[in-house]
Amino acid sequence: MGTLFDYMDWRGDINFSEVGITEVDNLVFSQISYVDMKGIVPVSFSAKPVRFLAAAKKYMREHNGEHVSLGAIMPTEIITLLTRAARTSRFANTSIVGYVNSVSDNQQKQFSAMTFLLDDSCFVAFRGTDDTIIGWKENLNMSFMSPIPAQTEAVEYLEGVAAAFPDKKLYVGGHSKGGNLAVWSAVKCAPNVNSRIEKVYNNDGPGFNLEFIQSEEYLATRDRIHTLIPQTSIVGMLLEHEENYEVVKSTNTGLLQHNAFSWEVMGGKFIHTDSVTEESRRIDTTVKSWLSEMSIEKRREMIDSIYEILSSTNAKTLTDLNADKLKLVKAWNNLDSESRTFIRRFVTLIVKNTKKPQ
Repeated sequence: MGTLFDYMDWRGDINFSEVGITEVDNLVFSQISYVDMKGIVPVSFSAKPVRFLAAAKKYMREHNGEHVSLGAIMPTEIITLLTRAARTSRFANTSIVGYVNSVSDNQQKQFSAMTFLLDDSCFVAFRGTDDTIIGWKENLNMSFMSPIPAQTEAVEYLEGVAAAFPDKKLYVGGHSKGGNLAVWSAVKCAPNVNSRIEKVYNNDGPGFNLEFIQSEEYLATRDRIHTLIPQTSIVGMLLEHEENYEVVKSTNTGLLQHNAFSWEVMGGKFIHTDSVTEESRRIDTTVKSWLSEMSIEKRREMIDSIYEILSSTNAKTLTDLNADKLKLVKAWNNLDSESRTFIRRFVTLIVKNTKKPQ
């Protein structure tokens, strides 16, 4: 079946003025938000936007056209997607503005976003969890903290976009944690901003606590939220989802389905299936059961403990840890027995429940 790259070949010569944003376009924008555009795309919304094609060319020049790694767990296809999209009329003629990348150990925050400008609309793309250890710490903080700092900043960012471009319709999206930020910002933004939002895309992002999904603001936004998850979704099934999610076929198995480049495409849509796999449901039920047995304070203690041990290695990213296996072994040995047991149980659960998609 087709991929995001096949979509470029099929739809690349048709501008957004002819055919509006599709669910596949949403994923393209969301994936490109992982690219470091510092010094290429202006931070200020009042600055002159940069054409997509110009941004891609400058990015590749700065890296001498060489292979660029975005980190230990990031798909290498993201940079290929950037260059392929830049060669299409559909994406090359859009513009980008408002690139923000804010990472703070003190605030335990990893937040990044950029905004794509189309003829009559904006697509606000929030980046998911990147290679930084603090980014993963903030992700885990969702199990006991609401809001996390990135969610608060996402609301401010979306409201900034709305103020800067008052005549444009708003689309909001992201992959992984970026999908969670898209939903949070759309729900929590000012009512006059919320009313301008056409669609919100959550691409395999984790859910929320019950208080959030039962709130009036959430219920008023729910019909515009499009949650897309692969067949054996793990990340996207975490925490609570009230909206109806749509299941997408993937060519990968298990946790690897979180890599959106494995999602199958036909025309301007993903290939959908009726439900998640039994493996996904089993993992979801088991993890929720484990968390229900653990108090909020115990979750905080365990996650803080894991982070403190990893930080003691002086590693800032997963790439740093992967490059020094001795540091990784020492960090593991320094974890308390309860944390090691939980991690072993989680990894074993995923491995045992990974089967080839039908």
